Amino acid sequence: MKPSILKITILVLSGLAVGTGLRAGPPTADDVGDVGSFGNNAIYMGAESGFITLQTDPCPAPTPGPSPSTNPANGDQCFQITDPTTTMPFDAENILRINLPGSVTRTVIFPVLNFFYDYHMNNLSGAPTQARFQFTANITIVSPVLNDPSCIDPNTSAACGGQLTFQFTPNRVFDDRHLDTAEHAEVRMTITRAGNAGINKAQLISEGLPSALVDKLFKNPMTLQLNVVGSGKDVDFANITANMRLLGDK
Repeated sequence: MKPSILKITILVLSGLAVGTGLRAGPPTADDVGDVGSFGNNAIYMGAESGFITLQTDPCPAPTPGPSPSTNPANGDQCFQITDPTTTMPFDAENILRINLPGSVTRTVIFPVLNFFYDYHMNNLSGAPTQARFQFTANITIVSPVLNDPSCIDPNTSAACGGQLTFQFTPNRVFDDRHLDTAEHAEVRMTITRAGNAGINKAQLISEGLPSALVDKLFKNPMTLQLNVVGSGKDVDFANITANMRLLGDK
């Protein structure tokens, strides 16, 4: 009996060893999704803030200059509301930026964004109205590598021209509400958005950028700038603090 039990035990252990051997090896995309960054160490790559004000009082100079393309960022931008009863757009380009050295991250740039905001809706029209406040954010990568003729922007099908812009649609604040005559409303909120997949090599390649160009992009210095675009109607004051922290992998 003992030899039979020994044989059975050996067979069971052998079966477990074979099963374990079949499961060995690196995970696939079906296993973990992002194979490129799997098992890598996370690294911090800086954090910056920018400030946006909408107000009926005249804005201090510059308003909102200097040119959005300057470095460092134009981190404190003010937009004067000349008529709260009409829709006023605002474009806070380059409200903050982070300059990354080359080869600081292996496969991914992972942005974590949060916004602290406060806005006042005030119906001064003398009749019931539909008030609105909204904004959204996008991130632009700026790099000489993106001047390569082989770089075609997947959003526009045109040459990249030194930059690529990524829209993160959940970074949207949208408030559209009815206000009775002389009605006032104030909103204070915080939203946070983590990048999930982030900006990673596999994504860029899947969108049509050449693999060699993507590798070169990550090996060279680049700038990531945050832009906030929005509008307000029947809004006589708004304040937005935009924050961006970047993580990478090594």
